[in-house]
Amino acid sequence: MDTLAPLDWFVLAIYALIVVAIGVYTGRKEKNTDDYFLGGRQMPWWAVMISIYATSLSALTFIGVPGAAYMEDFRYLQFALGDLVGRVIISFLLLTAYYKQRVTTVYQLLGERFGPRSQDAGTLFFLVTRLLASGVRLAGCAIALAVVFQINFNVAIALIAFVALVYTMAGGIKAVIWTDTMQFILFMLAAGIALFTVITALPNGFSDFIQIGNEGNKFKIFHFSFKSSDPDYWLSLSNPKSLLAGSLFGCFSVVAALGTDQDLVQRMLTCKKVGESQRALLVTAILNFPITLLFLSVGSALFIYYQTFPDPQVLNYVQANEADKIFPHFILTVLAPGVRGLLVAGLLAAAMSSLDSALNALASTAYIDIYKRYFRSDCDDKKAVQISRNFVVLFAVILALIAMSFGKTDSILWLGFKVVGYTYGALLGIFMLAVLAPPNKGNDKMNFVAMVSSIFVVIFLTNANLPMGLEQVREYLFIVLLKMFSFGTLSLQEIREFATKPIAWPWSIVIGSCWTFGFAYLFSNDKMEKTI
Repeated sequence: MDTLAPLDWFVLAIYALIVVAIGVYTGRKEKNTDDYFLGGRQMPWWAVMISIYATSLSALTFIGVPGAAYMEDFRYLQFALGDLVGRVIISFLLLTAYYKQRVTTVYQLLGERFGPRSQDAGTLFFLVTRLLASGVRLAGCAIALAVVFQINFNVAIALIAFVALVYTMAGGIKAVIWTDTMQFILFMLAAGIALFTVITALPNGFSDFIQIGNEGNKFKIFHFSFKSSDPDYWLSLSNPKSLLAGSLFGCFSVVAALGTDQDLVQRMLTCKKVGESQRALLVTAILNFPITLLFLSVGSALFIYYQTFPDPQVLNYVQANEADKIFPHFILTVLAPGVRGLLVAGLLAAAMSSLDSALNALASTAYIDIYKRYFRSDCDDKKAVQISRNFVVLFAVILALIAMSFGKTDSILWLGFKVVGYTYGALLGIFMLAVLAPPNKGNDKMNFVAMVSSIFVVIFLTNANLPMGLEQVREYLFIVLLKMFSFGTLSLQEIREFATKPIAWPWSIVIGSCWTFGFAYLFSNDKMEKTI
């Protein structure tokens, strides 16, 4: 079967009605922006915990992780090692600072700590990052829905954006958190059903799953070697999937995403006390490994299924580097009516759980950090909520337009990581300066310079095409770095060979954050403030 049955449409209709009803119901008592953006700071920690995880999973996890596992193996789990460390850092470093200052947006902390230019820079970098990253997420879900509903890619984007807009505009962050709670349960159930369906369909069940998976080398997690000639050499800076790159990227990216991105931090600020917020985040750290393993297992199960039951369309997807379409294709053609509708609802849930929070976070930042500071600071509560809702509409339109430009990509998962690499490092570096540097350290003007210049540094080090003179400078820098960190294990010839290759994209956040922190710290004394 390659079309949705009436029972599937009934399941989807029920799902849509519940989501919109939650948004309308929770939006009845939005008295002010504190209610609309932070839920009156009265949300239960367990609901916040589920919402955090639901948003961080998104459609990229629902279709991107199975797609990556289908084409490769369990290598993606390397990110989970750094992820755990990153969530602990956020819990005891950044969340404490946010609750102490009682901020509505995290960029207010930069304004209070350094000054208006730092707050403006943080706001600008967030808006750019979140629009691009959420645009990729929206595109990821639309790719899947276009396959399932057999509709145009751009039409799928418009439909998703419209549904998320309706309930987010009505209910604010409370609608986001409570719908995320329902949606998380739904797409976890969907992943479990898909895995169970494959295993029970195999002639010898679970034993076939293990045997064929092992033969296809689908369960391998760690890729590393101590031989410099090996593609998986642990110190390789040019391999984007090396163990070192994956672990560091996992740590730095999760601190940047969950610690400095208003989209994900906002729901952590809805708890009454910092301890409740820390508990919510630390529980997500415990859940991250098994949940990621589940979605990777779905991808491996799909590989095993189509090895056992070949499908020409799946082969076409593989040859066209469109592995993200394989899971939606499986849902549409293999599952029974009703169950198929449930998994499509899970796919929608994955999209909505990331898009709704992005809309609310973008609106809160635009209102608090831009409109209220530069246009009108004396709005009454009713007017403030209305303006915030108008911002939700504006950003829904912008996100839809951005998503439409991301329709063609080999892997939506890796694209989602790449687009944040140029800006997340700057955000992370300046926030680390705010919480780690002594109170007398900090220069508002030079912080802005540090953040902007970090983008050019990242481009310089990771770009494969540079003018000859700049390529030689980059190679010299690489040689110095490799000499420092190889501890004599590499010969000069090997170092020169590595230095001719640009740094892989996972290093972009590491480079950007270290540059921003170091540059801003170096130019952070009072004397420098007076001379610029």
